[in-house]
Amino acid sequence: MIEIDRVLHEQIRALGSAAYKKFLCNEVIQNWSRLVDEDIAAKVVPVEIKRGVLLVSVESSAFRDQLKFFKEEILDAINEAFGQPLVKDIRIAKGFKVPEEKKNSPAQTDEAEEITLTAEEIKRCEERAEKFSDEELRPTILSALMAQVKGRKILRANDWHKCSKCSALCPPEEFLCAVCKIKERDVMVKKLFALFRETPWLKSQDAQKILLRQMPHMRAECSLAAIDSARTSLIQSLARKVRFGDETSPDAMKLVMLEKRLPPDKLTPAIIKRALSDLRFNLAELPKLR
Repeated sequence: MIEIDRVLHEQIRALGSAAYKKFLCNEVIQNWSRLVDEDIAAKVVPVEIKRGVLLVSVESSAFRDQLKFFKEEILDAINEAFGQPLVKDIRIAKGFKVPEEKKNSPAQTDEAEEITLTAEEIKRCEERAEKFSDEELRPTILSALMAQVKGRKILRANDWHKCSKCSALCPPEEFLCAVCKIKERDVMVKKLFALFRETPWLKSQDAQKILLRQMPHMRAECSLAAIDSARTSLIQSLARKVRFGDETSPDAMKLVMLEKRLPPDKLTPAIIKRALSDLRFNLAELPKLR
């Protein structure tokens, strides 16, 4: 991958996969002369990347036919540099002409170009870029930093907001960023396990109500299916501790209550025996066949 601070890449990646891919596509355009052979860079000008297709302009109609011989070389150079299949094809941009003074089409104004940075924002980016000792990399790093700030401004303009747990930005309909959502999902599962260990007979609807009082921001994740899945995982885990024929140990009783969702005063020897028989293939020791 092009040598840019890993932390910077992770910060931009945190904006979401779409924003990160857009950043990488921009890096292809900005670093074109470093990615391809000098002769190719002099004859082929990158225009933009759309859905994995790199649109280019060539200096002459004669070179259009020659481009097919260099296509694989260019694709390999780009994808190897960025460590992923960023570009899958190269095509000629129809009707595109590169102005002499500027190699970007004036028609290519998008939301990122309309967003401007304040003098203070630019200064902060410059100060961060100055911390890198490699002078050749510094302009690329500065460009990436400014793209990051622009990206965040674009997201905010589209009603993205701060994650309720960290400083990353979230889509309008979300309360948590992707990373925090994973962490909170783990917390939710642990809380479910603790709840079922304490009251194994709890119905899924009741467990859902208790959990949502503790974690209201996880309403979308706390479905009855997710709760049933946690119960099943706990049943399987506990069953591995119970031997076939054991109908009296605390683990065996808890296992039956989890499976039948019955409190201890509702259990009978017949219910216990039938429940453990139904779970016999999950138990630590299977019944011996005669």
